[in-house]
Amino acid sequence: MAFWTMHKGKHTNKRPNTMTGLSLFELLVSLLILSILSLLTVPSFQRWQEKNAFKHFATRVTELAKQTRIQSLAQQKTFYLIAKIETDNCLMVSADQDCSCASYQTCALNEASYWELPTAWNTKLRTVGSTDKTVAFNKHGTLNFGSNTTFTLSSERFNAKVTFSSLGRIRLCSEQYFVGIAPC
Repeated sequence: MAFWTMHKGKHTNKRPNTMTGLSLFELLVSLLILSILSLLTVPSFQRWQEKNAFKHFATRVTELAKQTRIQSLAQQKTFYLIAKIETDNCLMVSADQDCSCASYQTCALNEASYWELPTAWNTKLRTVGSTDKTVAFNKHGTLNFGSNTTFTLSSERFNAKVTFSSLGRIRLCSEQYFVGIAPC
């Protein structure tokens, strides 16, 4: 490569005494440092992905519960939040108490009111006794039975609860810190 230098008003085509650039050793050292840094960030990136997926899981369960209550108030009739967790692993909103995951197309309120629970990161929705649960909201938006109920949500690292009060209030709380979710 030619470098132009100026000596006393003349242009000369003179090559510098030193070569510029990276040696192979410097390149290998920088690649080693980069690979070590990437190995350190992969676990935290996976934790971040799990945390975001769990937050979506928890807020989606809460949204379906609120949708059930709103539908019961708007249409002035009983709607059900049905959690099929023993075999089917789904959650849905329906006016039919006997709706199942297999027949959701005919009995679920709409496509948005049916949700298959995710299996990534071992996410689970549990009820009291780990059985299928139907939460009924009457035309006043309150629960048909006189007691509170709770859905427990968990993954490999995170836990949360969705609590339904007898007055129809739905509360999501988490045992870990999440932006936008209250602590339990």
